[in-house]
Amino acid sequence: MPPINKYKCNKCGFLLPEGWGGYAYKEDVKGERMQIPHPAEMWVFFESPGIGKLKEGINETAGFNSDCLCLDCLKLLDLDIGDAEDAKESWRYFYGAVKRKDERKCFYCNSKNVRTVFELIGKPCPKCKKGIIEEIETGVIC
Repeated sequence: MPPINKYKCNKCGFLLPEGWGGYAYKEDVKGERMQIPHPAEMWVFFESPGIGKLKEGINETAGFNSDCLCLDCLKLLDLDIGDAEDAKESWRYFYGAVKRKDERKCFYCNSKNVRTVFELIGKPCPKCKKGIIEEIETGVIC
């Protein structure tokens, strides 16, 4: 069960999305991404019979949207780009079946200067540039 943490600047209080860095999704027939509430991810993914069909189905219709921030326009984004820092711990890489689907690019300003919440921890605040983004344990586990 993942812990739900807060992510904020220790000087200006700039807040990033709280949680565990993103969420699993499954695409509908139109390709729209629907969030899968935790802990239902595995039930959704294992509904297909047979390992071959399972991996094929996950590859095409499911993924993990990371909580991201554009460092240029400060807009929050949900992108399926993986997360280099925690990729080995993520369920999607553990099962080896899901492909990254999005380019690391802001759809508001087209900047490629986009980072995940995890990549911002311990780094200077993108808003005030004086504080540091901290991960704060809430004690809540989902």
